[in-house]
Amino acid sequence: MHTQETSHPAKRLLAFVERNSQIAQGVHLLQVRATSPIDATPGQFAMLSCADAVFLRRPLSIHRISADKRRMSFLFAVLGKGTQWLAKTKQGDSIDILCPLGNGFNLSPSAKEVLLLAGGIGLAPLVFLAEKALAEDKQVTLAYGTMSSQRYHTDLFPRGIELLEYTDDGSYGKRGLVTECIPYYIDKASQIFACGPLPMYRALARIPELANKDVQVSLETRMACGVGVCYGCTIKTTFGQRQVCHHGPVFSLDSVAWDEMAPI
Repeated sequence: MHTQETSHPAKRLLAFVERNSQIAQGVHLLQVRATSPIDATPGQFAMLSCADAVFLRRPLSIHRISADKRRMSFLFAVLGKGTQWLAKTKQGDSIDILCPLGNGFNLSPSAKEVLLLAGGIGLAPLVFLAEKALAEDKQVTLAYGTMSSQRYHTDLFPRGIELLEYTDDGSYGKRGLVTECIPYYIDKASQIFACGPLPMYRALARIPELANKDVQVSLETRMACGVGVCYGCTIKTTFGQRQVCHHGPVFSLDSVAWDEMAPI
């Protein structure tokens, strides 16, 4: 199982909205500037307070961090009262944030080529990872699949990646699923990283050629506390019960009991 330890302790900070835009149907890109530096790794997440809209914070993957570590971006779908509140925030509004949380992706120094598989809003943590991999002079292929109405614009992707697009109707890129690219890249990629819905992970787990590959996945589950106290995000793994917020959200593909996981 993926067990990389969080390298930076979480802290509570105040951040101010710099930009908040709807980039696709029901999808927002939120950029904030924090009052203190943010030291995080790709795959970690933050818990954002939604003022008086909901009592519990909302977990969001860290989408990007600026070079000066003062600006942080979040890519999220508007699904409930919490994300509705975040979607309505305006420039200058303040947000109380707890971050960085969880254990992120383990990008091997020896990896020359990496394959990233993003399903829908699962793209959120993979852009941060792609930028880190590019900074380490790795070849990055990012396969991105989504509904055409919720497509992330290509000019927002990091420069230097090989981008493979898949949409539900084929209006952009190819019609199909991101997993269809695996046969063409499995021999070249030293590591594979994925973030997406549960059916995508179950499909990956059924591909025998991935059995001996380093495949790391970021889980999207319901969270209450985000710090390993409430046990609300517990899942079954080959190592026993594990908490997604504390032991994850990144796990090795072959360590999770996929058939026993319930969809969000």
